[in-house]
Amino acid sequence: MRSNKAVKERIIGRKLESQTKVRTVSPVRHPSDDEVRRRAFEIHVERGGIRGYDLDDWLEAEKELTQKMHR
Repeated sequence: MRSNKAVKERIIGRKLESQTKVRTVSPVRHPSDDEVRRRAFEIHVERGGIRGYDLDDWLEAEKELTQKMHR
């Protein structure tokens, strides 16, 4: 014969399991290097062609394109 505590733990455990929601996560898509390169160059030109911001331009282009893909 089971104790009341053991029975309660089994019931609570089942209740928690049934309340657990399963979410599916869609795979993250990334823009191609060519797409990022083109957009980074556009950002560079928009800034007036100032040198020294290569990484900033790349990261901004990658961010913009990734957000655009996930809309």
